[in-house]
Amino acid sequence: MGTTAALKKSLLSCPGDTIQEHIDFIGMSQAELAERLGRSVPKLNELIKGKAPITKETAQKLEYVLGVDAGFWLNLEKQYQEELLEIEQLEFLAKCNDWIKGFPLAELKKKRILPYTRKTNELVEALLRFFKVGSPKEWSAIYEESSLAFKIELKYTSNPKAISTWLQIGELQAESLKIASFDKKELTKKLPEIQKLSYEQPENWLAQLQSICASFGVALAYTPSIPKAPIYGATRWIKKKSIPLIQITDRNKDYNSFWFTFYHELGHIRYHNKSDIFLSGLDEINPDEEKEKEADEFAIKMLFPESVREEVFAYPNFDAEIILNLSEKLQVHPSIIVGQIQRTFNHLYKSIELNSLKTRVEFEELLFDL
Repeated sequence: MGTTAALKKSLLSCPGDTIQEHIDFIGMSQAELAERLGRSVPKLNELIKGKAPITKETAQKLEYVLGVDAGFWLNLEKQYQEELLEIEQLEFLAKCNDWIKGFPLAELKKKRILPYTRKTNELVEALLRFFKVGSPKEWSAIYEESSLAFKIELKYTSNPKAISTWLQIGELQAESLKIASFDKKELTKKLPEIQKLSYEQPENWLAQLQSICASFGVALAYTPSIPKAPIYGATRWIKKKSIPLIQITDRNKDYNSFWFTFYHELGHIRYHNKSDIFLSGLDEINPDEEKEKEADEFAIKMLFPESVREEVFAYPNFDAEIILNLSEKLQVHPSIIVGQIQRTFNHLYKSIELNSLKTRVEFEELLFDL
């Protein structure tokens, strides 16, 4: 128990103490008071010791017998219960001290999800509100076991606390988005528009992509990477499985990687079940290989289809001029072409000329007011 809780508990006085003081003052025994209240002596003793509350009926009878207004006794009981609840909460929070170890506290403070304080009890309370759980036990049941809320057991990962934090941030981001009802036909209809956006890359392309996804009912969250959460993307259905959520990190800072991850996660929504949860980048979790392959194939088809691949790789070598000409002809962003070339020819990762055509992707820092 923390020092504050211990001190408060030592100073706590139950309403029964006041009852005892009053009957001592007027010279009435507990036995007589019990008789006048119509209670047994053991029952009255429970009231005196704070083991039983002062009810409205008891308060009214105390007013008749002792001449002290019923409201006084009810208010005294209310104050006692509030003080008791505060002490119990302090005791509970003190037991949670070890739980907060391992969470990315500095990141959460920077994002204003946690208060700038070293007081453990305040950090515990803020974390419980952030994860929307009643205690560390419920957090563990949701994220480390198989639960209704989250069906992948993160206990097999190297840092479930960091990963669960990143995932929960995405759900907070989704709450601020205005999303239409999910429409798979509309999703398919908007694919050419998304491909055009990836090629043209206007200044506000991230916002435009988010808006397009919202128009066919998909929440798209851009969640900056956090330490010890080696995850690239995630897909799951939230809000009673009414809203599909795609959550992407800027871990690689790479345009090609961003779009592959986006299409991969979109493929999961397009082809797979609402009950499925998909996390990309976590080797410790055994994925459904068939579904992952299907999502990969969709991503490649959208990002760099075979017809484009054949034309690009028909060249024996590459320079900036060739890439830019191919980009204009094939309507594929130069950064995507370079990324695909470098994946095939690893030595070209060191090419300064090709790297100059690559686009860096980095999300804006998130700030919350929780």
